[in-house]
Amino acid sequence: MAAKNLYCLIKFVLILFFIQTSDLIAQKPSSKDTLQSSSEKKSADRKQKSKKREPVFNDTSTTNKNLWNLSLDELMDTKVASGSFLELDMRNSAFSLSIISREEIELSGARHLSELLEVYVPGFQYMYSKWYGIIWGMRGVAADRNSKFIFLINGRKMNTEARDGANMELDLGMLGDIERVEVIRGPSGLIYGSGAISGIINMVTRKYKRDEFIASTTQGTWSGDTYFHQYEAWLGKSLLGKKDASIVISGGYRVSDGIGQERARLYGRPSFPYPQFLDNPPPDGVPASGSPWSTPGNARFSVDFNYKRFRFYSRYTHQVTNASGFFIVDPWPDFIGIDSLAPDRIVDGKFENINGWYGNIEPGNVNRRQYVVNNVTNQLTYTIPTKHDNTVTLYGGLDLNTDRIQLEELKGYTSLAPSERHVSILETFGERRYSLGGLYLMKNVPRLQWATGYEFRLFDIGKDMSGRNSRYEIKSHPVVSNVVYINNAIFSEGKYNLTEKVDVLAGLRYDIHTRTAFIGGVLTPKVALILKPDKQNVIKVIYQTSANNGSADNYEFNRNSFNDYGQPYTTYHYERPFMRPTPGTPIIPPVSIEELHKLKPERSASFEITSMHTLGDDRINIKPSVSYNTVRDLLLWNQKLFRIVNAGYYHFVNLELDFAYKTNKVSIGANHVYSRVVRTNVMEQYKYFDLAVFEGFDSVTTDGKLYQYVPKPIESQANPGTDSVKQNAINAVRDQITVDGKNFLNLNTNITKLYLNYKAASWISIHTDFRIFWGLTGRKDVHQFDTTKVNNPNLNDYSKDYAFNNKFPFLGIEDRLMIKWDVGINIRPGKNILIAFYGYDLLAWVNKLQTLRWQQSADIKEQTDLYSVDYSFFSFRLDYKFGL
Repeated sequence: MAAKNLYCLIKFVLILFFIQTSDLIAQKPSSKDTLQSSSEKKSADRKQKSKKREPVFNDTSTTNKNLWNLSLDELMDTKVASGSFLELDMRNSAFSLSIISREEIELSGARHLSELLEVYVPGFQYMYSKWYGIIWGMRGVAADRNSKFIFLINGRKMNTEARDGANMELDLGMLGDIERVEVIRGPSGLIYGSGAISGIINMVTRKYKRDEFIASTTQGTWSGDTYFHQYEAWLGKSLLGKKDASIVISGGYRVSDGIGQERARLYGRPSFPYPQFLDNPPPDGVPASGSPWSTPGNARFSVDFNYKRFRFYSRYTHQVTNASGFFIVDPWPDFIGIDSLAPDRIVDGKFENINGWYGNIEPGNVNRRQYVVNNVTNQLTYTIPTKHDNTVTLYGGLDLNTDRIQLEELKGYTSLAPSERHVSILETFGERRYSLGGLYLMKNVPRLQWATGYEFRLFDIGKDMSGRNSRYEIKSHPVVSNVVYINNAIFSEGKYNLTEKVDVLAGLRYDIHTRTAFIGGVLTPKVALILKPDKQNVIKVIYQTSANNGSADNYEFNRNSFNDYGQPYTTYHYERPFMRPTPGTPIIPPVSIEELHKLKPERSASFEITSMHTLGDDRINIKPSVSYNTVRDLLLWNQKLFRIVNAGYYHFVNLELDFAYKTNKVSIGANHVYSRVVRTNVMEQYKYFDLAVFEGFDSVTTDGKLYQYVPKPIESQANPGTDSVKQNAINAVRDQITVDGKNFLNLNTNITKLYLNYKAASWISIHTDFRIFWGLTGRKDVHQFDTTKVNNPNLNDYSKDYAFNNKFPFLGIEDRLMIKWDVGINIRPGKNILIAFYGYDLLAWVNKLQTLRWQQSADIKEQTDLYSVDYSFFSFRLDYKFGL
């Protein structure tokens, strides 16, 4: 595997170096790509602003030492890369922003990007969906895919348009090449276009500062029986002896055994493949099928070339996520159903018979799902200086992506029953994204900054990087339609100083996408008022919006719409028509392309009042925020229609309090976020669809050899000769939030975080952080619904067919705290060496609720509780810096 990955890396590096410069990238102007130093005295900083700026590509002023030594007041004056086309600092920006510095990354020892964000970003949480991988949640959004966040690398949008949104680098690990991470909470559609419903995450990579080579290794373990290995290297070198020409080469490799095969425990009442007619699993949980947090190997490689005002950046990542550790174990993978010939086997330390509880578990290989994401980004930027300190930035590039689901090799599956043997790749598809654009930034007019620009993006969707788009390796059965989308965008943003104490910021973006042309495109406005009564206090009133076009999987025929010959179904069908259906096998209704193309973008809007207050000789900073938010025209999966539907709305309030205390030795952060659905009437958001009624199935021969199973419709008594039809009530909003319309399904009502970084001496630093999650109701209202009483009108349609709703005990996660506690020690015995020790999830042995599993929103009858697993983890890290 390692040799294969190395071969792929070398191959892609050669390809990237020969890409023509016309293959450009849509990257936000890099004039904000690097933090400007604020360590100088403020008087000198003001003088510097009046001078002509050097190209930021060669800025070497930002160092870890400077960031650590900056006071809170100086940090407020630090320029940021995200959230605006203008050159703004945190004090004058119009958004809620978190910046995670390089030193904070090292101190936390975060194992991957999702964990890093959860440590430092107010209200951010990540969960795990066994069907898709890691799911992000923040500011009222935790969808079944990460298509409502935008993930950026150096300001470059990485979201895929085919299906899964932001899915690369979520648990890639290897954070050694990151200079900082900037996170905007709330809609950000003005700057980034479609997808920024709840926020953006911008990962800014380390740039050349001096000639040096850094090698790093991290070794860790959960139990002494399973191990984690990570290796990274970073090389920075000037070229031709010039200060304004440099190259940075960086790479890494990571492999992990995870917690251990079948050592993880699952709690609560799960969904498929757990049979719903059985009693609850044992109260002390059941073993998982595989090993959570295991990967056969993740890899990263990047090249960053800078020459004067020109920059070329290329990055390749290979991320593999095993899902088996979040599926229930199948003790008899080599037998189907109840088989008297199956031997007794040890399950969870006891001998079990196939006729017992565990014998009803039949995952059919889904518990071996392995998610693979390969991504290449090529970013090209050129800045043209003009008179009066104004700038023109041209940018563009080419991205390539492979999204794949394949099967993990697990013990006991080498002798599978013949009908359960699958091909190794369940599905593979991808896309190519071409883009170019330009931005003009005017700074020479007194009291005014103004920017305007244009961006073109083309999405070639369907084939992965190897040219395949297939399900179960059947070439004629695509996963997504082969389609080309085009998006044109024009945008403008300006900030005007009305007085010394009052600023006004406003902007407007217009996007016209292939699938939004029928509504005339999408307008995304933003307006903000910034009040600065004195140096220590800033008050901001912000109205901002965003839209989400969804993905090609929503708008076009997809894997569920095509048969094995690549033809769209025109009749009701089973997902896998060549496998004998069971009573619970879903029946998929047909859909027309015209109906799919009627989907509208979902929209979000936020009205926020936030402020910043500096106290105690610039050592204390307090940032309260209150926002009222609306998400409407939701794009949500519906299990009855077996596709995305477009309907409904919900409102929510978000209250935040962020506290920071900072000295030369101590940095303390504490924040609390309260989110709650308000003013949302679930009952008024039903849509009705007429669907045929079926009883059993028929079988037909194909080529005289294969049997194809088709649903058997019931004949209508009122209209003989036609199929019986039943009106189905569908409520997409009820599937997304709690049924009573008062809480989020997969977001905690309260999230409290605390972190401490303490520099005990010049050579040793200590880190600890706590993350406390509480008030997660899940499907408690469904689980405790009494079918004999009308106690919730939203649940009355479940009174007949949901017979198990109050039969089983509820885990009670709403009334319990989920606490994550990490510690770290960084030791620098010399200026060129770092030795670090980390401990993660130290309370896992006390508190089982450590890793939240995603609760399905599609079918609220089936899975009515959240459950989780994790173990404490310990690691050792060694970095050494070689001078060149």
